[in-house]
Amino acid sequence: MAEIRKDDISAESGTYGRRTWYVLHVKPRTEKKVFDYLRIYGYFRHLPTYTKITKVQRRKVRRELPLFPGYVFTKLFPDERIRMLQTNLIVHTITVPNPRQMVHQLRQISRAGKCDSEMRSAHPFRAGDYVRVKYGPLRGTEGYVKREGAHATLCLNVEILGAAVEISISPEDLEKCQ
Repeated sequence: MAEIRKDDISAESGTYGRRTWYVLHVKPRTEKKVFDYLRIYGYFRHLPTYTKITKVQRRKVRRELPLFPGYVFTKLFPDERIRMLQTNLIVHTITVPNPRQMVHQLRQISRAGKCDSEMRSAHPFRAGDYVRVKYGPLRGTEGYVKREGAHATLCLNVEILGAAVEISISPEDLEKCQ
């Protein structure tokens, strides 16, 4: 997975001479193949993943699965986009209207994935409080909280996809944002 750097962020969108952020909606179960094509061609790519451990014939198997099945994030020139469409693995491309916001959201998810919290894909969280993490490795991360008894789950949204990621967190580590 390519790390999103500060120099990858740019506010330009739709300019012919500059790279534009796209979300590639890919055919089912082809996220890693599209990611590899982007890597081979030398294009910027980002595929957030999580580790799932399952039991297969009394053995534990670790698998890296996409957090957002069916989507790969990239930054391409218009001719590079056409080249990727020719792979026949892409259903359509979504131009990102607010790249800074999307990159900020992806960075939060990437940072959350580096800590030991359990992460899983979730539906976007609409109701609830908007909070900021006060303590621990996720300090400064903002999202919506979903409370289930004594447990709290922080939902980090990626608005362009209409998707979110849930992370288990202690309610004492959260503070309400305005």
